[in-house]
Amino acid sequence: MNSREMAGVKVVRFTDNYMNRHATLHDAVRNGDILAVRDFLKNGRDVNETDSSGNTPLLLAVCIKQEEIYDAIVAALIENGADVNAYNKGFTPLYNAVFYKREKSVEMLLKAGAWLRPSYKNELHLLGESGGTKTLELILNDKRCTPEIINRPDDKGRTALHLAAQSSHKNCLRMLIEQGGDLAATDEDNDSVADIIFQQIINPEIFITEILDDKICMKQLEQFKFSYNIDFSVLAPKKCGRQMEVISNMLVAASEEEKIEVLQHPLIELYLMLKWARICYFFYLWISVYFIFATSMGLYIMLMIHRVKNIEGFKTALKVIVIFTATGLLCHAILQCILDRRKYFQRYEMWMNLICTCLSLTVAITLDDYSGNAGKTDTPNWVLHITSISILMAWIELMLLIGRLPSLGYYALMFSAVLQNVVKVLLAYVCLLVGFTLSFSVQFHNFPQFSDPWRALVKTTVMMMGEFEYGDMFAEDEDSPKILPATSRFIFLIFVILTSIVLMNLMVGVAVSDIQELHRRGRAKKLEKQAEFLHQLEKVISSKHLNSEYMPEIIKRVILKRSYIHNEFEVKSCAEFQRQNKIPKRIIDSITAIAKSHKQFKEEN
Repeated sequence: MNSREMAGVKVVRFTDNYMNRHATLHDAVRNGDILAVRDFLKNGRDVNETDSSGNTPLLLAVCIKQEEIYDAIVAALIENGADVNAYNKGFTPLYNAVFYKREKSVEMLLKAGAWLRPSYKNELHLLGESGGTKTLELILNDKRCTPEIINRPDDKGRTALHLAAQSSHKNCLRMLIEQGGDLAATDEDNDSVADIIFQQIINPEIFITEILDDKICMKQLEQFKFSYNIDFSVLAPKKCGRQMEVISNMLVAASEEEKIEVLQHPLIELYLMLKWARICYFFYLWISVYFIFATSMGLYIMLMIHRVKNIEGFKTALKVIVIFTATGLLCHAILQCILDRRKYFQRYEMWMNLICTCLSLTVAITLDDYSGNAGKTDTPNWVLHITSISILMAWIELMLLIGRLPSLGYYALMFSAVLQNVVKVLLAYVCLLVGFTLSFSVQFHNFPQFSDPWRALVKTTVMMMGEFEYGDMFAEDEDSPKILPATSRFIFLIFVILTSIVLMNLMVGVAVSDIQELHRRGRAKKLEKQAEFLHQLEKVISSKHLNSEYMPEIIKRVILKRSYIHNEFEVKSCAEFQRQNKIPKRIIDSITAIAKSHKQFKEEN
């Protein structure tokens, strides 16, 4: 095929020597004179010669505005051996062709061996901004286009996916994701692709759902017998231990309604289930260590506080266990803080973990110094204070850890919802509580329970729960403290009505209504908590601190093997497969429905 046929342009032959119109091949190309260009090439002019600015004729083709002439000259230059990867001042022939949307020239250049420029902003970034789907398809279909190239950042850390999402070019974004684009890639502002999708694209949950649907396909095994292939690459594009980054970024970027829509997609639900099955052993190890810590600490404190004798060896063993386990848990907490500095202190569980382990170490080290043969009063009050607080926090933390189990996740959510509602109601009506506290402090100033503001507040709060002690407070014998006869009973009656009846029933009603709402959103909320915890756990076990050169190689291999799941997974609808893999029928039915709807859509189109 000659250059005229490649470009699709008919050229009329003249007898004139067209070379005389221009001094050099560069001038002929710059002016778009295809006939002069051909004459220069026929006379053996060097097709890769550079001008004073360092441009080859192929680079100067960018000056041509007419697309047909541009394509014809590019074809002629390529046919005569032009360097398709010539580079000058950051520009290449392919970059110029992509910039000016010359699809035919892009195709010719790629076939001739041209490739993306090596500098930061390459042709994929241009296409992400401009939305040229046909040109993008040409590059993505090239065998040289790998996920590493697709996810290459520009000088601001943005990948082509960032730019496509910012420009709301859904088709380009979909094509890039399909070829291995990373939704968790972050730019210099720490914005991930998922963040920008949920910020810039209309109905992002629908867009994400469609992408996830495309990763489910049906394969026929026998007549009337099918299997369903699941591709998790969109959720785990990187071949490393960090496979929860994409879901974590989506959870951060999405609103509550969008989370419900995305998280309940069967592909994500199945992915979380398989991921939990892989790394649950690390969680069981963690919870076992915490159980040993809390139990040993409780026994040690009871034995030391109550001065149990003749078991000094057992006490020493318990002390060593408490110090050893508390140190390990403290190191784990510090490691989490290092890995997630921004969000670590936003989680109350992390605060509790850090405070509890520090207090426990303090108790284990200092309590023994005050446990001699003297009376119990020798133990300073500050030691007793931190001891009582640390042991309570240890068992609360253990309860929160147990609530992380998927089978108990719903109950943990209910507990959290009720607790939040109680706190909100109390904060809303705290003025009422303070008012009654001050009033009772005046009315019952002769009673020890109301002798100071703190005692009065505690007593009033207890009375809200129904412990009124009416007979003791309003006793009429001579030994009883004096009260104000008229107003005290009236204020007490108002207190019973407003707090014990109205306020307490309000808290119960709000809690019940919130639990009903939790029933509606419970599965998505449970999956959200599970995803957050899996991401947190995966960060720890895949951190460079645990995979350093000092860590034995066998442990590294075990960690990688137990934490990594493959991107390809096959689902069968038979009962035996469900029993072996413990996958709920609801998920398999959803996968089947999506795969069949895709198959039907393709057949109709």
